[in-house]
Amino acid sequence: MIEMDSFLNDEYAKLILKSTATFKPVSEIHKDTKIPLGTIYRRLEILKNAGLIQVAGYIEDGVKVKTYHNKPKRYHVSNPRIAQILEIIKKNPAISYRDLHKITGYPFGTLSNSLYNLEKDSKIIVKRFARRTHYFPLHIPSIEYPVLINLRKETAQKIIVFLAENQKGTTSDFKKYTNKAPSTISITLTNLIEEKIVKRIFDFKPYFVLEDPQFVQNILTKISPTTTDKLKDRFADTFSYF
Repeated sequence: MIEMDSFLNDEYAKLILKSTATFKPVSEIHKDTKIPLGTIYRRLEILKNAGLIQVAGYIEDGVKVKTYHNKPKRYHVSNPRIAQILEIIKKNPAISYRDLHKITGYPFGTLSNSLYNLEKDSKIIVKRFARRTHYFPLHIPSIEYPVLINLRKETAQKIIVFLAENQKGTTSDFKKYTNKAPSTISITLTNLIEEKIVKRIFDFKPYFVLEDPQFVQNILTKISPTTTDKLKDRFADTFSYF
C-alpha cells in the first residue's frame, strides 16, 4: 500500500480523484478507471483519511450504496494555500487568527473559510476565548496549551521567559523587564497563577517562580531550540495582547 505522504504521486489515486468529480459508487469508479476493485477500496480509504474524499450514500433496493466525491480543491491539504497555513500553525503553535492574517496576507474571508475547513476535517485544534482564538497542530499535547497561549501574550511571555532564565523574579523585576504598568503586570501574574504556570512565594519580599520550570523549559526548547533570547526576538513584533 502507498504511504500517506506520497499518495498524491500515485497514479491510481490520481485517476480516482479525477473520476470522482461527482459522487460515484465504487462500481462506476472501476468502470471509469479500470483499476481493480480491491485497489480502489484501498486508495479510497487513504484519500478519505487525508481529507480528499467525501463519502455519502443512498439506498437502492434496500441496500445502502456508498458514493465518493473528490472534495473541492480549495480545501485539499495539497493546495498551496492550505499547506502554507498548516505549516505556519505547525511552526507557531497557539498562533492567533490576527497573527495568521498578518503572516499570510490572505483576505479575511479566505483565511476564515480555510481555517473552518481545516478544523472541520480535524487537521488542526482550535481553542476559542473571549478576546482571541488560538490554533494548534495535532501533535501538540493539550497539557502544553496554557503555556503556549501565554507565550502569545506580550507581557505574559516576557514574565515566563524572565523566570525561565532567572529562576525567580519580583514585580519590580517584571516592571523593569517588560516596561509595562504595574496594573498590567498584576493582572498578568494573576492569570498565570490561576493557570498554574507561575506561583507566588511569600517571603520577607514576595517573589514569583515557575510552577514547573522543567516543563516550561521543555516547551521553550521546542519553540526555540537554541536560546530564549532568540525566542524573545522571534515573538517581539507579534505579541501585543497586554
